[in-house]
Amino acid sequence: MSYSDLPIIESLTRSMHYGTRRNRVLAQNIANVDTPGYKARDLEAIRFPESLRRAQRNHSSGNLARTHPRHFSSSAFQTPAPIRALASTNERTISGNTVNLEENLVKINQTAAEHERAVSLYRKYFRFVNTAAGRGGQQ
Repeated sequence: MSYSDLPIIESLTRSMHYGTRRNRVLAQNIANVDTPGYKARDLEAIRFPESLRRAQRNHSSGNLARTHPRHFSSSAFQTPAPIRALASTNERTISGNTVNLEENLVKINQTAAEHERAVSLYRKYFRFVNTAAGRGGQQ
């Protein structure tokens, strides 16, 4: 079993991928701040209760959690968050653009903080595993 097969590593990896995708969408908003008619977009937030229910449905229907390459795969948490147009806002330029620069910068900072938390947990987990394996604090 490799480290990448561990559920916590898989979850942290998925979290970092979500942050990367979200920053791409937010950067597109900022890049189009002066584009007439551009509608601001964002990723839908990942909702843990819904993901858990989907995982339970898949588990009860025969889809198993995949912990080895030869196991059946499960699509429980594989669906990427869809990109959606943001709800209409009171702030709209004369040209119809709905990008609010400050809001997008705040969201990018929030996403960066979430990414930093995931990286920190990732490092701590590997430190813990290496210590338990007798390798000291090596990474």
